[in-house]
Amino acid sequence: MIKWSNTEILSMESNMKRSIKKLLGIAAALLLALAVYAAMNMLIDPFGLFGDPVFNWYGYNETNNPQMAKIAWLEKYGGGFDSYVIGSPCASSLNAGELNEYLDASFYNLFTYSSSMKDYRDYTVYLLNNHTVKNLVLNLNLSEAGVPDSGDGDIHYRKHAKVTGENPALFYMRYAFCSPRYAIDKVWSCFQDTLLPQTFDLFDAATGCYDRRIENVEKIGDPAVYLEEHAGAFEYYGGPSVQELPCLDECIQYLTEIRDLCREKGVNLLVLCTPVYITQLEAYGTEALARYKTALAQTVDFWDFSSTSLSCDSRYFYDTFHFRDAVGTMVLAEVFGNDAVYRPDGFGTLITAGNNKEASRLPQQDEHHTQDVPVLMYHHFSEDTEGAVKPEELESHLQALSGAGYTPVFFQDLIDYVYHGINLPEKPVCITFDDGYLSNYEIAWPLLELYGMKATIFAIGCSVGHEEFYKDTEFRLTPHFSYGQAREMTASGAIDIQSHTYDMHQWEEFETGNEIRTSALPLPGETEEAYAAALSADMTFYNRLRQQELNGDFCALAYPGGFYNTLTEVLIHENGIPVTLSIKTDCRNVLVRGLPQSLYALCRWNVPAGMTGEAVVAMIQ
Repeated sequence: MIKWSNTEILSMESNMKRSIKKLLGIAAALLLALAVYAAMNMLIDPFGLFGDPVFNWYGYNETNNPQMAKIAWLEKYGGGFDSYVIGSPCASSLNAGELNEYLDASFYNLFTYSSSMKDYRDYTVYLLNNHTVKNLVLNLNLSEAGVPDSGDGDIHYRKHAKVTGENPALFYMRYAFCSPRYAIDKVWSCFQDTLLPQTFDLFDAATGCYDRRIENVEKIGDPAVYLEEHAGAFEYYGGPSVQELPCLDECIQYLTEIRDLCREKGVNLLVLCTPVYITQLEAYGTEALARYKTALAQTVDFWDFSSTSLSCDSRYFYDTFHFRDAVGTMVLAEVFGNDAVYRPDGFGTLITAGNNKEASRLPQQDEHHTQDVPVLMYHHFSEDTEGAVKPEELESHLQALSGAGYTPVFFQDLIDYVYHGINLPEKPVCITFDDGYLSNYEIAWPLLELYGMKATIFAIGCSVGHEEFYKDTEFRLTPHFSYGQAREMTASGAIDIQSHTYDMHQWEEFETGNEIRTSALPLPGETEEAYAAALSADMTFYNRLRQQELNGDFCALAYPGGFYNTLTEVLIHENGIPVTLSIKTDCRNVLVRGLPQSLYALCRWNVPAGMTGEAVVAMIQ
């Protein structure tokens, strides 16, 4: 038997205490590390579940997982909503503001990355149990009959515990201790953020919709060019299995539950089967379409837009699965009978159990919704100024255009064609004069009246009325007409005055200071916020001046020097200008009814001195 001395026992006790203290220190350090880890995830909050206290960046959170972040956003900010859109991602193009006007409501778009009818049912239950609901818009495509419950797989697709009923403690703990890379990515993205959406912040948190500002200003015209620029975006890979509709019974079961829940709660349920691109329709085939829509019609009445002439034209879609926001406007206009908004004949049918056979057809191409419109660009007219078009040359151009059957139109006519479907002449042409020279009044206007033609002048606002000097300097300039002369021309019906910006077409050699704007582009080193403020201020001031001097707002803006970028286009259109013009000559101006983008950055053909009338006609043909 081993006997320990008191000294040895005391030494062992001391060692044991040190070991325990060391273990406790390690445990405390681990706990502290875990606490710091959880605190980081909760403060940076890449999914928006903890109130996003540092960034309040729900556009980012919703991009990570809209199923999660939208519910968190509603829990934090959603007290003012009384109506909702649910459905797959294509539902984003149903504009909340337009629904608010039509239904006197306050809508939030709760679309998610899923196309599962069970998920739609789960969101319906959540909304009815947690929020006031007057209206529910259910957006369907063709995928619901083939998509089961999205489940609880990838962290980017999981649903919120408020929807699933999962234990809240376990739910929040999972995200408090999720991979730190999500928090790191959010911090890094914050330093890369811009005014326009990027791949990491695709959502407008206030509406729940995709932020499509970049896609909504891309140039749309020639369909062959559009398809080439979006190669691969319009292919469909569903395969032959989609024709089997493997989840049709479950889909109808959950749709029935949604219908019954809405009836029980007195909620107005509006079901839409929204536009589908032709490649997906062809993959399903008429037999599967008929089965699906017959089953839908036996359950609820629904508006069917899935198979119309628009389905054959890629320009009405961002890709195979997402129709454009402008098409969403057309859908709602048809449902609510707004005849001010263009839509093609046969666009949309209210399907019931009695007429569901109409819903199984495949669409046919419609060639009557586009129009080519060339735009000519002139500047100064003079007999003796080098480089200026001579009066007799302009006269020969007008004669040649008239003889070739061209009819000059204003840009408001183009707007009416695109927005309202109002027909244009068979061979329209826009004649434009840049800068606002006095020769437009003295030479061009009388010739236009003589030949019964019309033109648009893009006047530089700060130069109007300056006949001798550049602004308030001693630098001489080519004379510009006054507002009094502008009123004479516009009253005749032969001239329209539009914007060349108020003061963003400056002559560098005549200016002083460091901020010289020769175009509507940002200055070197200028922040996006400062640029947006400067451009908006220029437009607002000039538009008020136009209202004061000529009545009415500007509807078109020609970019000084033809220079612009994506942010410029976004800001111009957000400030209420529906038409913009470049000086590019690399494509056709193909206007597309219903698509405002077809009015953006229109090409113009410059008419130089010495060109014959026949050459002008040949150029635009």
